[in-house]
Order: sequence, then structure tokens, then C-alpha cells
Amino acid sequence: MITFDQERAFDSAQVETLLDVAFGPDRFSKSSYSLRENVAPLTHLSWVARHEGRLVGTVRFWPIHVQDMIRGTKEQALLLGPLAVAPDMQSHGIGGDLMRRALARANASGHDRILLVGDHAYYSRFGFEHVLPRYITMPGGKDARRLLVRQPATMASLPAVGKIVSVADALPVPAAVAVPRAPALPLCA
Repeated sequence: MITFDQERAFDSAQVETLLDVAFGPDRFSKSSYSLRENVAPLTHLSWVARHEGRLVGTVRFWPIHVQDMIRGTKEQALLLGPLAVAPDMQSHGIGGDLMRRALARANASGHDRILLVGDHAYYSRFGFEHVLPRYITMPGGKDARRLLVRQPATMASLPAVGKIVSVADALPVPAAVAVPRAPALPLCA
């Protein structure tokens, strides 16, 4: 029997192990991972699936900004992913169930703009559309063709030219701490 739960702090190690199995060791080189550096997943929106107590599926959300490169403004959004299911549990509908639960919780929490990097053929059934022809870039200029968005038709569209930035990059940088200088000593003649 498959059960679905909100991700908990104690799930983190099992989630990372599942992601290693699902995506391999090069998963950290993907552009979406640079958006996750120094940012915690939004566990109150994220889900896990279990089978007989074993974690067999995960889907997470991360806060991001979409920066309009023409207007200079930033809009909040969510980055969905990764979505992963244990290889021996695939084709049981677990990924679809995780997606529906996660999207419903995100929308109920007031998050309407959700982006992800993935295959349109799979994610279109959940309401995701290509970001193209808008010119929205990911870090490193990768994955632009696979960038998808889900948002209500009543919401303002994404900017014509923009980039996805991490919320860690948008955090204010603390002002430099002023170090008192020693008084100048008179020069000896």
C-alpha cells in the first residue's frame, strides 16, 4: 500500500538517497540545482510517498524569483522538483499522485506561478506549458527549451526577457562593518 505524507525533517537523508538513485551523481551539475544552493526546500509544500515504510517517491518546491530584464523587477515563484520515484516503483502512478497533491497544496497556499525543468510530454497533463517563446534563462544558460510554467490565465504573463534567480542571490547583503582606524601618528622629521 502506498501512503503519501508531507515531507518531514527526518526524511531528508532518504530523499537524497532516492535522488542519487534516480538522477545519478551528476545531478548537482544541472542548472536547477544552482537555484537550490543555500536555500532550503519548502517542506510544508513538499510530499513523499512510502511503500511499507520505505520512502519511494518525492517532490519538492523551492522559492525562486523571475527577474524581468527590461523592467528590472522581480516576481516570486516556485521551482518544482525534483520529482523522483524509486525505479522498482515506477509505472504505479506514484509520480502523478505526488504531482497532484503537491500542486494542490501549493495553489491552496497562494502560490500560482510554478516553474520546472522537464519534459513537456509528461508535465503538460498537470497544466504546464513551454516558457518559450519568451526568453527566460536559467543559470548558466542551460535548459531553456525544457523550462515549463504553470499559472492561471488571469495572472500576468512571464516577462518577454527574463532570468530565473535564486532567492539566496536576492537576499540583502549585510553592510560592511566599519573597523575603527588608529589615529594617525605624526611623522618624524
